Amino acid sequence: MPYSSFVFDKSIEEIIRLLKPQTLLDLGTGAGKYGELAKKISPSTKLTAIEIEKDYIKKFRLLSIYDEVWNISVTDLINPKYYDSNFDVIMIGDIIEHLKKSDGIDLLNFLIYRCRWIILEFPHHYLQNSVDGYHSEAHISVWTKDDFVSFERTQLYEKDTQRLVVLRGYLENKTSVAGVESVISEYE
Repeated sequence: MPYSSFVFDKSIEEIIRLLKPQTLLDLGTGAGKYGELAKKISPSTKLTAIEIEKDYIKKFRLLSIYDEVWNISVTDLINPKYYDSNFDVIMIGDIIEHLKKSDGIDLLNFLIYRCRWIILEFPHHYLQNSVDGYHSEAHISVWTKDDFVSFERTQLYEKDTQRLVVLRGYLENKTSVAGVESVISEYE
């Protein structure tokens, strides 16, 4: 489904408010929920979307939400064309489970060098196959807290069938992991 869970919406909103990103990359944009959220909080944030399904770009009017929409697979980012692309925040909302585990790990390792923060929300024990003929909607990998131990990060938050973790990127950063956790713990 091109829609993300609402379970951690308030925490994600407050994280974005705390981090005040000038640039945000939204991976697997779907209906554009996180772009709309970021735009509401900070209208001047430059928003870039990646959406693999061309129909979704038109159907969900993504060009009216984002400054740029790239119609590529998120795994296509690992390409010299994007080596110099940096972002304050990268939002990975309900998409990492759609990737082969090895591709997801490669993607995280690539992105951590190109951002200040990665906000990562994903389902746990939530079965989903192709939806309306879109094979990209199928869940094909399982993620646990052990998958993030090599990153500086918040704890893994669990609520209903959803999980939330925030990874600290390698770009210069004045906000601490503890600062991000304090915002999350207010709502979880």
